[in-house]
Amino acid sequence: MKPEIAVIIEACQWEPSYFLIISENVFSPLLYYSHLGSVIPAVLIAGYIFFKGRKELANKLLFLTVFCFAVWVFSDMVTWATEYPAHTMFFWTILIIFEPLVYFFAFYFFYAFVYKKDLTPTQKILFSLPLLPIFILAPTKFALLGYNLSDCDRNAYEGIMTSYGYLVEILYAALIVYFAIAVLLKNKIREDKNKIILLTIGITAFLLSFSLGNILGVFTENWTIGQYGLFGAPIFTAFLAYLIVRYRAFNVRLIGAQALVIALWLLVFATLFIRNIEDIRIVVSATLILILILGIFLVRGVKREIVQRERIEDLAKDLEETNKQQIILVHFLTHQIKGFVSKSRNIFSMVLDGDFGPVPEAMKPIVEEGLKSDTKGVDTIQEILNAANIKSGKISYTKTEIDLTALVTEIVQELKIGGDIKGIAIDVSLPPDMPKIMGDKLQLHNAFKNLIDNSIKYTPSGSVEVTSKEEEGTLQIIVKDTGVGITEGDMKNLFTQGGHGKDSQKINVDSTGFGLFIVKNIIESHGGKVWATSEGAGKGSRFTVELPVVVSA
Repeated sequence: MKPEIAVIIEACQWEPSYFLIISENVFSPLLYYSHLGSVIPAVLIAGYIFFKGRKELANKLLFLTVFCFAVWVFSDMVTWATEYPAHTMFFWTILIIFEPLVYFFAFYFFYAFVYKKDLTPTQKILFSLPLLPIFILAPTKFALLGYNLSDCDRNAYEGIMTSYGYLVEILYAALIVYFAIAVLLKNKIREDKNKIILLTIGITAFLLSFSLGNILGVFTENWTIGQYGLFGAPIFTAFLAYLIVRYRAFNVRLIGAQALVIALWLLVFATLFIRNIEDIRIVVSATLILILILGIFLVRGVKREIVQRERIEDLAKDLEETNKQQIILVHFLTHQIKGFVSKSRNIFSMVLDGDFGPVPEAMKPIVEEGLKSDTKGVDTIQEILNAANIKSGKISYTKTEIDLTALVTEIVQELKIGGDIKGIAIDVSLPPDMPKIMGDKLQLHNAFKNLIDNSIKYTPSGSVEVTSKEEEGTLQIIVKDTGVGITEGDMKNLFTQGGHGKDSQKINVDSTGFGLFIVKNIIESHGGKVWATSEGAGKGSRFTVELPVVVSA
């Protein structure tokens, strides 16, 4: 430090600063209250929202907006507290850079949140161009002319970039209002309009009050006035919290109410830093007004939530009763229809067996087709019945030791005829000494038959392979085919009740959509799990069933 500067510091009796921001040099009674009470609630909300949905563009931009605001607040507190001219010049430059950035990211956030899309590359370049002169000229005399050593106020002389920065901020605020009006004129949904209006009010109140304090400080040289401008940050935070509670924006529920409580606590806590009783009265009055406004919003939001929840509970009870009646109806209809179709199938079977005398050759194809059709009908009805029984919890399991090699081999023999007709090779490679499992033979027979039959049905040509793999304490049966494969969109519908792939019924018109749902429930009831993998459409599928093995005594 130059000797003359050290002499000035000693003559002005500047106090040392701690942690850059704590100092007796701060003569504004509202500085800590306004700065801490504004930035901490905003950082908490933005940080929580960001970490709850990092992939959402609006979440990222909100975090960047608040981050820039936090950097500005910290830098401003340093310029108030520091006794070092070099610190003042450095952090004052940071203020000049980050203040317009707050406006830019606030506008960018507003656009992404309201329009639910990103700016185009051309728009990004166009809207960020006004910031370029600030970045280039910030380290030059166009931003700061020098440090004022003529008095003890620790101020820097600002250049023309300060005025230019204010013009840039006004531009971004105007863009927010413009895009808000544009989207409101197009949007016909009342709830969306209310959300946009609230967001616009919150952001513009924050930005304008933020700048207004600085602008008044520049022209009046009364920087204490600038502290009042920062109270726009809690307003924006409050509106954002209300948006979360009222419209469940950003897909979070409790953060809105929690943020309101934290913000109010910090506002009250910050009064400890105010020394003048008259200032305390002003701040407490403002805080009470804020509590009243936020309380009204919050109580209205909670009341609406309670009414909606009670309505949902009533609807859930009605739906549960309707589901019970539906299950009863499904059981009745399927049992009745199954009886009729089974009787018809038995008649066709008896005719083919010659119980009613020789069958004319010309008639045999028709009778065989009738038997085949009725057999499919019985299987389909049984599948629907099984799904209904699983959903209602009526399936019971009688578990014994089972040899999966024998069980799967038996199933393949049953399905081999269908594979031969399509020209599909079914290869079973299961060791004869596989570990035993505990399970219900009938139910597991249904599950594995469903999986293997599925692979045959959805493989126009090629092969189906059944292999096994032993893991520690578990046994995996893997059914791999060279069929139509599974798309990423269809994968989420697998193993769900009535879940059909996009084009599955074009390939298998008899599909009920309950097969894999039944498989999943049977396997999970045996303490196992089942999953599918595929490289995509036309690249085959791989279904894996994992079951616990019998532990030897």
